[in-house]
Amino acid sequence: MLKRLLIILLAIGGYMSVCAQVSDTTAVQNKSHLRISLLTCSLGEEVWETFGHSCIRIIDSTKSGRERDVVYNYGFLESSEDNTVMHQFLTSRVLVFLATNTYAEFNYQYGNEGREVDEQVFLLDDTEKQAIVSFLKNNARKENRYYEYDAGYDNCSTRILGIFVKTFGNRFVPGQVIPKGSRLTYRDLTSRYGPQKIQGKYWFALGMKIFFGISSDRKPSNTEAMYLSEFLSDGMAGATLDGKKLCDNKATILENKITWPETTDEPFIVFLIIAIITIVGFFVKRLRILSNVVSVLVLFSSGILGCYLLYIGVMDCEPGWKNNFNILWALPTNLIIPFLGPRVKAKYAIVGMSFIGVSLILDVFRVQELPLLEIAPLLLTLLFIFGQMYQKSTLKIKSS
Repeated sequence: MLKRLLIILLAIGGYMSVCAQVSDTTAVQNKSHLRISLLTCSLGEEVWETFGHSCIRIIDSTKSGRERDVVYNYGFLESSEDNTVMHQFLTSRVLVFLATNTYAEFNYQYGNEGREVDEQVFLLDDTEKQAIVSFLKNNARKENRYYEYDAGYDNCSTRILGIFVKTFGNRFVPGQVIPKGSRLTYRDLTSRYGPQKIQGKYWFALGMKIFFGISSDRKPSNTEAMYLSEFLSDGMAGATLDGKKLCDNKATILENKITWPETTDEPFIVFLIIAIITIVGFFVKRLRILSNVVSVLVLFSSGILGCYLLYIGVMDCEPGWKNNFNILWALPTNLIIPFLGPRVKAKYAIVGMSFIGVSLILDVFRVQELPLLEIAPLLLTLLFIFGQMYQKSTLKIKSS
């Protein structure tokens, strides 16, 4: 009996000792002068706010004034008279930098924009916190702060993820954000969580789908999928450091006040109207001139698009825009074909129709996915234009 009582007392003593150690550890963490957290911002109304935003907040109780509560903000746009933001977007070489703002400034901006902001506090010890602070301070130095933005590979979310990967190495294990064995591609993720589905920005979404090359149809790994701020937040929520939970539960510190309007798929409607005018106009004599004018405009527009795709294809732009097979249906030479002779037009028409067919085959085999829902009427219009071009040119050749 005495032996059992002694065992029970030892067990209780051991349990109290463990509890005391946990309590002491918690107390040490609570007494830390540093508090580091991840801020995740919801989608905004501007183009550059389309996919949300991620940043790091650091509160240092030993500091005062602007240095006490600081937000490290990757992805601020750098602009000048010689290198405007519009020029950067058109050349796909957007220069951004790591900015430091007070939390009051951050709160004022996002509060005015009505965007939701969630916070996740990192459960790190003092040494780990100091490592994060040192990394960010070094990255914020003038000679280190600038980098070229890349939507899928180098943005605010990937930069923050990189801090933990570079600082802690294999000790850091992010949580699972996409199902294991998922067949989702970069393009799928961008479309699912992007402007078209949530914000109704159909034209902007179509532009992205056209400008994204074959690398966008690659399946990202679980870690790579965290290029989206929403996925970074989820990945950090399930992450561990040395097998221990990395961050506290998510808390909303700013409520969402944005209401997205109901919109229609404008690109599809516009391209459908163009297709109807072009095709019907050919058979209705009164609309023949209008049909011819629209046909020339379609060729010019697709040619200009093709020139731009060729331009960014040969430039040193972000990888997601490289190797773009949309140039097969948006041929740059469409700009000059209306002015060439019938023999050239006849051969060109066959080539144009063949290339559209190749584009569709590449889509079927998921080499590069086409935004068929929106551009199907446009491709039909181009096929009809090339068909009529071949027929008219052949007749002219025979009659000459």
